[in-house]
Amino acid sequence: MNNQSFLDTIDPEVARALVSGSIPLALGALATEARAQGTSTTVVDVLKFALLLENLEAEFYKTVLGQGTGFSATNNPQAAAFTVRSQFTATETAALNLIRAHEEAHVTLLRAALASLGFTAPTFTGADFDFTGGVGTTPGVGPFAGATTSKAFLLVATQAFEDTGVRAYKGQAGNLMTNTTVLETALRIHSVEARHAAKIRRLRRQATTGNSAVRYSGTVRGAGTAAAGASDVSNPPAAVVAALEAIYSGEGNTTQGTVSVAGLAGLASAGIPSGDVTNAATEAFDEPLSRDQVVAIVAPFIRTTRGLI
Repeated sequence: MNNQSFLDTIDPEVARALVSGSIPLALGALATEARAQGTSTTVVDVLKFALLLENLEAEFYKTVLGQGTGFSATNNPQAAAFTVRSQFTATETAALNLIRAHEEAHVTLLRAALASLGFTAPTFTGADFDFTGGVGTTPGVGPFAGATTSKAFLLVATQAFEDTGVRAYKGQAGNLMTNTTVLETALRIHSVEARHAAKIRRLRRQATTGNSAVRYSGTVRGAGTAAAGASDVSNPPAAVVAALEAIYSGEGNTTQGTVSVAGLAGLASAGIPSGDVTNAATEAFDEPLSRDQVVAIVAPFIRTTRGLI
């Protein structure tokens, strides 16, 4: 079995060059075409929301890896808490570095898109987020605090962040239909976020080969905590279980539109077991999350939105 993913096939240095080197060209085209098509308040609001989520992810990876500038008690008080980074293999560190570079590129692209539409986006640091999920309850020692010291917990949280992003972009795609340039940019980011989620699953499976709920294919099977494949996290807090249930809610859906994918005629007669058909149906689609659902999921991690939501 070939367990090499798309991200694995790209040399890290080449990938970083592709990400950073493509930005000037992409920004120029994006700014020109987005202005030419005009926009609406809805499009701007979606971009602002996406920017907040991308900053959350970018600062998360920088905090986990202990990278970037200005990491002080003021700008990023949590960086020192993530001692889990000492447990990473060279492969895991390289993968997380590459994903971090992608997230920073997404922030740059979204800031440029908003600037082209007349909105000056704020700059965020690690201090704007609480990666333990303690905002509103126990700041700095929230239910995800275990991810600072446990690699298994950290990778589950990382996967959950990425899967939330995938479903959030899908949920907002319809609101960008009036500006096809912005829509294309959002869908491209959506595609990369999906690859991130798949890569994290592969890292998890390689680290814990017995966790068959996490597949090398990177697909999501079922819903709730079963879809998260969090059995390798010992005694997760109730709030973490609730968060995973919210993140993967509806992913077990086997009906698209009015069609039951699991019940398509001919599959049973072809000798495909009904259980396999159902599993394939739940893996075939990433279900969207509404804006309100995403806000509820990420609110415990965000100290300040600065007017972005």
